[in-house]
Amino acid sequence: MSKRDQPNNESLLEFVIRLDKEDYYEVNVLCDVVKKHAQRLQEMEASNVTSSYTTICINLADEVRKYIVNKQEYFMPYVRSLFEKAADGHDCRHCTGPTSCNLQHGIQLAELHEGHIQLKDILNCLQVASLPLYSDTIYPDVYRILRNNMALLESNIGQLFLLEETSLVPKVVEAQKNIHAGN
Repeated sequence: MSKRDQPNNESLLEFVIRLDKEDYYEVNVLCDVVKKHAQRLQEMEASNVTSSYTTICINLADEVRKYIVNKQEYFMPYVRSLFEKAADGHDCRHCTGPTSCNLQHGIQLAELHEGHIQLKDILNCLQVASLPLYSDTIYPDVYRILRNNMALLESNIGQLFLLEETSLVPKVVEAQKNIHAGN
């Protein structure tokens, strides 16, 4: 079994680095593919049959990218700092005044959960907007490809949420406890 199958055996830092290099990267690539096919379908379609679906696909790809960028620019550095503080034996109970650490421990996990809620709402809109492939209408192949890629993206987002909720969050909470960070 690889480390991918055993995230609980990884340190917080190892897990975050792998999450970024493998999982976030894969989702980003899928977002590119989805957006490309959705834009291509919009250019091809003279009718509005698929326009709401393609618009939602593009919006979802953009929102997922924002989510990933936010994780890479804000959450990952927080986790690295948290890991370093835990390794150095830092104790947040002694953080007061101008020298206090400003990692905003409680806000970090709340923002992660808020990001999940926002993306789940968009995924729900996508489910409603998707046109049934079994209807009498014949859709272009690009639509079918887009639907398949959206299914892959949805699956990868679900796996990403699962990894974050079942492995990342507990590791962060444990690291916070180790440095006595008040949530």
